[in-house]
Amino acid sequence: MQASDPRQRSIEARRRGISRIGFLVVVAALIAGGVVEFLGGVKAPAPGPFYVQPAPLPTGPPGTVVRAEPLAGAPEGARAWKILYLSRSYTGKRTAMSGLLFVPSTPPPGAGRDVVAFTHGTVGVAPACAVSNGKEFWPHIDGLAQFLRAGDDVVVPDYQGLGTAGPHPYLVGDAEATATLDAVRAAHLFAAADGGTRFVVWGPSQGGHAALFTGQQARSYAPGLHLEGVAAAAPATELEELFKVNRDGTFGRILSAYTLDMWSQVYPELHLDQVVSPLARPVVRTLSRICISADNGPIAAAAISLALKLTYLHKLPWDLEPWKGLLELNTPGAAKIPAPILITQGAADRLVRPAVTAAFAKHLCGQGATVDYRSYPGVDHIRAGPDTVSAVARWIAERFAGAKAPSTCAAGR
Repeated sequence: MQASDPRQRSIEARRRGISRIGFLVVVAALIAGGVVEFLGGVKAPAPGPFYVQPAPLPTGPPGTVVRAEPLAGAPEGARAWKILYLSRSYTGKRTAMSGLLFVPSTPPPGAGRDVVAFTHGTVGVAPACAVSNGKEFWPHIDGLAQFLRAGDDVVVPDYQGLGTAGPHPYLVGDAEATATLDAVRAAHLFAAADGGTRFVVWGPSQGGHAALFTGQQARSYAPGLHLEGVAAAAPATELEELFKVNRDGTFGRILSAYTLDMWSQVYPELHLDQVVSPLARPVVRTLSRICISADNGPIAAAAISLALKLTYLHKLPWDLEPWKGLLELNTPGAAKIPAPILITQGAADRLVRPAVTAAFAKHLCGQGATVDYRSYPGVDHIRAGPDTVSAVARWIAERFAGAKAPSTCAAGR
């Protein structure tokens, strides 16, 4: 029976409020106690001295390798390094960024090796989450073995704020592109890599977002490099739509929390309290310290995301400026990519919706780009990279061989 007494309604409202606060406190305590790591988060080691940039920074062009550390247990038939290279931060300041570099053991061709830049998907936003830090990441580099057998260098940027000091400009397109293009330059400038100037960029999910922005920025930011193609699997494209349709899903809440927290640190005009309710702010910030397992991405940080099932947004960022404008700014597709594009998409993907990706591919076709869009029945978001990489590797080999790129644009009109 509903209480009709105003005093009783007030008591019940207070009880609900106390219960809500208590739930958040319990979740925060579970996180502090390490339960999230058990449920799928990764307790990565703190970045060591390797990631501390020298002061002052050495002279040299972007891509100059400041520090390199050979890695034991490299893939068969290859050598591998953890590298620290010169780049530019999201503020435009000279800085150092980290990454991984793989080089085949076979002799290089006269013009240098072709380079594949692998832009990885979401691993977290804390410095400890860098793919070059801690556990071996290369089993999760989709296509690494194929590219090495083909004689290609493979470079994997951590992105700014992963490994090196934060914040990490998560889903900030220009920052991702800068880190990637300077990583390709590093493969070219690092003598042991024998890298040439031809490259292809390839990545899934967040990495697809980074790959598309790298394609857009390549000609203006790195005119000395030669982009031969862009490949993206289930890329994050329409950011507003991505967050709208996934606001009630576990992984969607994680992605939005990462974005809200990082953007509030990267963009001076943004503040977390503009959109996140007071009770949820500590939860969002705590989530940003959790790294995601490459194997258990969909369930990582599940315990803390339970707290975000509560109404944690008191205003919707896609309805509020300047958040809305920045979502548009960081949505790829504003500029034509001057190279062939391959987009692969799982038809069973519930995070990056197939209809959104198909519409984005059609938009690129409308710009006059050469786009090959491929849909894969039964493939979900986590499998978008691994289940399509064989086709991607063949497509990349064809780009380096100079073959005419296929296009599905006419069929999609």
